[in-house]
Amino acid sequence: MSSRQERVDRYAKAVWEVILDRWTSALGEASSKVSSDKKLAATLADTGKPAADRAAALEKALGKNLPVEVLNLLKLMAESGDIGLIDEVAGRLGQIVTGQALSRKAEITSAIALSDEEKEQIRKRLIAEHGEGLTFTFDVDPALLGGLRVRVGDRLIDNSVASRLATLRESLSSVVR
Repeated sequence: MSSRQERVDRYAKAVWEVILDRWTSALGEASSKVSSDKKLAATLADTGKPAADRAAALEKALGKNLPVEVLNLLKLMAESGDIGLIDEVAGRLGQIVTGQALSRKAEITSAIALSDEEKEQIRKRLIAEHGEGLTFTFDVDPALLGGLRVRVGDRLIDNSVASRLATLRESLSSVVR
């Protein structure tokens, strides 16, 4: 026979799975309704309309089919202008439950196009520094003049010639004043 704690865990897990299933299916239903109803989508996207009107339109369109907690979340998202994030919220719920880390973006901008070998070196270094789960984008911005600008999540490392020149200009102008 299983221990008391194993039984408690099994029941708690069953409840959690039911709640997660309820939320993800309700969010999926809402997402498909919003994307298929062009009039509703236009109303929700119209930031000129009062937030309460957008939330009311959403509640009217979705009806009584959704759990009140899900409807309240969707109304809050509609009022905030974030209704387009429904699918991402549902996906993130699944990631949280399975313990998956949130994928972070690594945006690398260079003055010239990087070779595949250079890109791979940058990928390896960033993975070593920030861990697995990074998604990489490489862009070219000639205004950098040289060097790289790397953004991982909310962290920015700007090692470009343009930023160095701007720093030098600021320090020289502060000495001259």
